[in-house]
Amino acid sequence: MKPTVCIVEDNDQLREALVELLNSEFEITALENGTRLMGYLEIKLPDLILLDIMLPFPLDGFTILRLLKNNELLSAIPVILMSAINSEDKITEGLELGANDYVVKPFKSTNLFLKIKNQISLHKGKEAAIEKSKLQKANHFIESPSNGFKKKFDAIMDEISDNTNISIEEISAKMLMSVSTFERWMKKIYGTSPRKYILSYKLSKAEIMLRQNLGSVKDIAYLLGFNSVSYFCSSFKEKYGKSPLNYIKN
Repeated sequence: MKPTVCIVEDNDQLREALVELLNSEFEITALENGTRLMGYLEIKLPDLILLDIMLPFPLDGFTILRLLKNNELLSAIPVILMSAINSEDKITEGLELGANDYVVKPFKSTNLFLKIKNQISLHKGKEAAIEKSKLQKANHFIESPSNGFKKKFDAIMDEISDNTNISIEEISAKMLMSVSTFERWMKKIYGTSPRKYILSYKLSKAEIMLRQNLGSVKDIAYLLGFNSVSYFCSSFKEKYGKSPLNYIKN
C-alpha cells in the first residue's frame, strides 16, 4: 500500500505538476486551500502534508501549521512547507512552528521526492517504536500476576524450608489458592511441582550451609526439615553428584 501524501497548493499548474511527480510512489490527495485541508483531515489522516505557505485567506500555511501542531490528533503528521520566499526568517518561523522541513520554489524534483520519502520513513519508524513501547508495557502488565506470585512465594520460602511439618495444602492456603491452582502456577512459572521445587530449594540452602561449615550433615538435615538423614543425603547426591560428606571434604 502506497504512503499517503496530501498536497495543499493554490496554484493549479504547480499542484498538477506535483501530483504527476509524486503519484507513482505515493497516494496523492491534492487540495487548493486550507479550508479544504481541514475538512479532509476530519475524514482521513495522511502520512505527510506538503503545504504551501502563501494560501488564500483565511488559512495561510503558517496558520494551518499552528492548527495542526495544537491538535493532539494531527500534531504528529509530518509537514513539509513550500514557498517561493527564500528568507531565513520565514524558514526559521516555519521550523519553530513545528514544520519537519522547508523547501524553496523552484525546487529540484528529486530532492523533494527524497525529502518526502525520508520524512514518511522517519514518522513510521517513530510510530513503530511507540507501538513497541506500548506492547512492552502491556506485556509487563500481563506478566505482573506471575511476578506477584513469585514475590509472594519467595517471601514464605524460608519459613517453608525450616518447617518440618508444613504441607502443600498449608502453602496453598498462604498463597490464597486451592492446591490445584497453586500446582498449576508452579508448573507454569517454575516448570516443576511444588514438592520438587521446595526440595531443590532446601538442598540449595543445605549446600550453602555445608560450604560455610554451619553444622554437621545431621544438624543441617534436621534444621531444613528433613525427617530422614539418609533421604537428605541421597537427595543431595542426586542434585550435586556427591554425598554431603564428600562435598564437605572437596
